[in-house]
Amino acid sequence: MRKFKSNILKVSLAMGLLLSSSFPAYAVSTDSTVVGGWDEDTGYFVNADAYNKAMEKRGLLRSDPVHEGERQRKDQSGNTYFRAHGWTSWPGVYHYTRARMETYGGSILTDSGRKWGTSETQATSPWHKFDPDVSDRARTYYGSEE
Repeated sequence: MRKFKSNILKVSLAMGLLLSSSFPAYAVSTDSTVVGGWDEDTGYFVNADAYNKAMEKRGLLRSDPVHEGERQRKDQSGNTYFRAHGWTSWPGVYHYTRARMETYGGSILTDSGRKWGTSETQATSPWHKFDPDVSDRARTYYGSEE
């Protein structure tokens, strides 16, 4: 019985490690200016450290950001294309919105780059032609100055 419990524990630990390495922590980008964003699979996310830093800089005059993202599709000449579209409302704050099509491994397929502005910004990535051999997803980000 003891060996059985030991094996269960080993399998559980192995599964946990496998799952954590298969699905990297995309919710927090390595870019320290990313305050939050949207992922078509996991929904909205916030980088708490960057959010708190952005709010501290603004003191009592802070306003809360509102961010939305979506995956868009078009069919043309027998091909299917996808792109990411994001928009952010952050009244009175100079910030950016960025839209990307990415692989599940984190590689960037298309990227809008940062679209900067005050109060309202939006970004749309270039179209990405669907490839059944590539697992892609739409992700959008927003952030402020460092």
